Amino acid sequence: MAVPLAKGTRGLLLTFVLCMSLACTSCASALVHHDYCIVGAGPSGLQMAYFLQQASRDYVVFERSHAPGSFFALYPRHRKLISINKRYTGKSNSEFNLRHDWNSLLSHDSRLLFRHYSRDFFPHADTMVRYLEDFASRLELQVQYNTAITHVTLDRDPQAWNGHYFILTDQNSQTYRCRAINNGLLDTYQLKSLDGLLEGDLEDLAIVKDKKGKLHITLRFYLENSNSSAGAETVTLPQDELDNFATRAPYDRVIRCLGWKFDFSIYNRSLRLVPGRGNKRKYPQIKPSYESRGTRGLFVLGTASHSNDFRKSAGGFIHGFRYTTRAVHRLLENHHHGVPWPSPIYPITHLTNSIIKRVNEASGLYQMFSVLADIILLKENATAFEYLEEYPVGILAQLELHTGRKAPSGLFAVIMEYGRNFSGADKDVFYYNRAVGEAQHAWQSNFLHPVIYYYKRLPTEREMRLRPPDWPLPRPDAIHHIVEDFLTDWTAPNAHILPLRRFLENCLGTDLRNFFAESCFLFALTRQKLPPSCQQGYLRMQGLVGSEGLRRHAVEASLMENYTVVDTPNELLGGQKEIHDQLLKDHIIPGRPLQHLINTKDEL
Repeated sequence: MAVPLAKGTRGLLLTFVLCMSLACTSCASALVHHDYCIVGAGPSGLQMAYFLQQASRDYVVFERSHAPGSFFALYPRHRKLISINKRYTGKSNSEFNLRHDWNSLLSHDSRLLFRHYSRDFFPHADTMVRYLEDFASRLELQVQYNTAITHVTLDRDPQAWNGHYFILTDQNSQTYRCRAINNGLLDTYQLKSLDGLLEGDLEDLAIVKDKKGKLHITLRFYLENSNSSAGAETVTLPQDELDNFATRAPYDRVIRCLGWKFDFSIYNRSLRLVPGRGNKRKYPQIKPSYESRGTRGLFVLGTASHSNDFRKSAGGFIHGFRYTTRAVHRLLENHHHGVPWPSPIYPITHLTNSIIKRVNEASGLYQMFSVLADIILLKENATAFEYLEEYPVGILAQLELHTGRKAPSGLFAVIMEYGRNFSGADKDVFYYNRAVGEAQHAWQSNFLHPVIYYYKRLPTEREMRLRPPDWPLPRPDAIHHIVEDFLTDWTAPNAHILPLRRFLENCLGTDLRNFFAESCFLFALTRQKLPPSCQQGYLRMQGLVGSEGLRRHAVEASLMENYTVVDTPNELLGGQKEIHDQLLKDHIIPGRPLQHLINTKDEL
């Protein structure tokens, strides 16, 4: 059931470049109000629209073109996507298959998987346009086309949840109020097959056109020292002074492929939306929660949010930002509608299996490695746990604020990581002996692998700021690496599961194994503290009760003795007593007589 927004709790949500989102209300003169406005019907704009629609929220999408995905109608110029479309993985698990589907958006409709639109490994860009059109129409997303937002500013208002509304103006002066597939070139360049690769600072180069329309590359200082009114023929060319200058031959066409640059001009200075620094200067500055650092309630999604994981993860691409968009939606649901982050509760005996299942299937963890993590909140005395999927690790310290969930008894963070030295400047990622195969050396794994952090308490803001370089999280109380696997299949009993279970048991101080009812009975006689599976199973009459086939398997596996069935009642009773006495002797506690144990059993 949808929870209505309280009066004055409207804000602004932006996703840029491929899309841009806003939570808003249209101008008072038109008397049309919306809780959320999304500017730009690109992939992340449509993805956020889908989540809002599924949550029955009031929203609208503004798109300047006549159709969604207009970016892909023109770019990339070579008309081939660089995101893979792996249609066959050998598995039918839909969540696992998304690990290798880099183009589909998230939805409940299996018809809207990209594999139904193209058979190409690198699809044509026109196919993406058709896919996005179908995504918007089939799901009946609320998109208002031919509407270009040309200016965004602030309107201070104490009734707004963040102290201001956002004012948007379109091209008609209507005002709204809210809250690597070309690698072949490298090969032919290396093989000297008449293709070239020029490396240099573009700010030092210039392009001039001669009378025949040919394009020449020259140096900028030649252009600055020439008489611009005299024409291009007067410009000195490098080959005039150096006869073997590399690019002395003229060109017919020059294609600008220098990427995109964020347009900050439409945003009023009151929004304090500023560029990043260094190699992130083309991205707006945002927090790990994807909220603008300058203005509360202003969120950046899509490709423009890549500053959070630039050259670290996949947040600049569809197969990455479809998950960060979902994470932001969950943050907004908690903040504005009182809907806590989804977190099912399981008994502690399910902990090992829950982690193994997620690291082998989850696509969000796999694609947004080092950025999104599964958070496991332990209940009192480690009897149960809550499982939160794909939470942004950069805001772990504010977990209770952002999710509505508490972490009083410690937590685990399950994250996917590459090795600390896997890649970087002047590093060869194909160096000899780069793989690790033994569990005891798992911490040296270089390729993508699961890492489990254990904290006895929630890390603080200060600990997050002072975490070691290139660490996604602060130093934990304990850490466990699951050794990398060639098939990214972490299900090996000895190499993957057993070390993980023992790590969890050491952190929790408990036994996470499952036991037959017979073993639980013996533990009840000989121990003060029973394993959780006995507490939650045997003592509640839910122990592992076997059939003849299960009994035979347990005997063959040396899990229990091969007790023979006797015929007469006297023999049966005598046999049971003999067996019982022998079992007690096998599990006798030093210093305690057998009779005392039998009396304890009678008391039980």
